Amino acid sequence: MRLARMGSLGLLSALALAACNDANAPSELDETLNEDLALVVADAVIEDVQQMNLSLGVQGAADASLDMAGPPRNFSRTVSFFDEDGDPQDAYNPDLTASLVIVVTMSGAVERDNWSATVERNRTLTVTGLLGQETERIWNGFGDGTTTRSQHSDENGDRSYEMTSDVLIEDVVRGLPRSEHPWPLSGRITRHVKVTVINGPNGDVMHERTVIIIFNGKQFATMIIGDEEFEVDLGALDGQRGFRRKGNG
Repeated sequence: MRLARMGSLGLLSALALAACNDANAPSELDETLNEDLALVVADAVIEDVQQMNLSLGVQGAADASLDMAGPPRNFSRTVSFFDEDGDPQDAYNPDLTASLVIVVTMSGAVERDNWSATVERNRTLTVTGLLGQETERIWNGFGDGTTTRSQHSDENGDRSYEMTSDVLIEDVVRGLPRSEHPWPLSGRITRHVKVTVINGPNGDVMHERTVIIIFNGKQFATMIIGDEEFEVDLGALDGQRGFRRKGNG
């Protein structure tokens, strides 16, 4: 009986060790989830950068050129102007306007490379650096978003998600003139995302991820999800794949 008990304890120890090793090893599900999340976040980041392509007209209108090709979307933007002391202005003044606050809402369908979803994104953005001879503008802000009916289909099969996210935009620098500096020079965007896998192998399961985007003045910005690194193609057009694993190109 003593030998039998020792044998049983040995078997339980081996099973516990195996379970521990499995828990510490990245699963194929985690890798697939991170790639699917990278695709969704890349689409949002590309839109965020497009919002920062800001031009100021002589009538004080603030316009950001957006590639709104593809499925129809609802889009609204309001702009407030402020002087050096933070006092509001009725319109943009090239000599006196020091900063802007832009509130943006977008909702509708999006599609990219074997993915489709319905999204809603809200941003409150502050732009500084407008006073005097401009060489760069600095963007800060926050926002949130929802992604519903996120459908992914590839060689790994079909997958569905629901997502919510909080967004923090920190010191994203856009150089001027824009023709010489088409991509953000520095700064970062951080997203905390709650992802619910719909009808997955274990039913509906919620995961949380923090996604960090780091800009470097180049077309491909670094995206970090956990211990995995991707690159966002800031120049990807609507419908095109907007990310790749870092080092794959």
